Amino acid sequence: MADSDRPLPPKGLLARSLKLLGHLTHPETRSGKVFTRAERGLTHALSRVSASPTYLRASGTVLRHGLNARIRRNSLVERALHTLRLPTASEVDGLRDQLRRVNDQVEALGSQLEVIVELLQRQEAPADPRHNVDPSAGT
Repeated sequence: MADSDRPLPPKGLLARSLKLLGHLTHPETRSGKVFTRAERGLTHALSRVSASPTYLRASGTVLRHGLNARIRRNSLVERALHTLRLPTASEVDGLRDQLRRVNDQVEALGSQLEVIVELLQRQEAPADPRHNVDPSAGT
């Protein structure tokens, strides 16, 4: 059976759900108008809240506590890894960067060697045979 002979698959639950959602939120339907008005109001309210000094202070405090907890956790993990004589993530990252730089240098040296080999091959290649006349052969 060819691909063009196959019947189209029936619309699934997801496709029907998305179509219904599109209909419910379309700006010309009653529910769409309500949705648009509610979205506009919520956006305005959230923009006012996110600009308030209280929210900014609270979010800054939460962020600072989260970052401090992450620093403490990383320090604890690194001490445990050092105790077990295992490399830490930062040491592995440093080694990965060094290895990448060495790899780049090796690639550059390889390219330079290819150019040198080509130049040497050109110098060793015999010149045009018409110009390579042995001077002692003429006498």
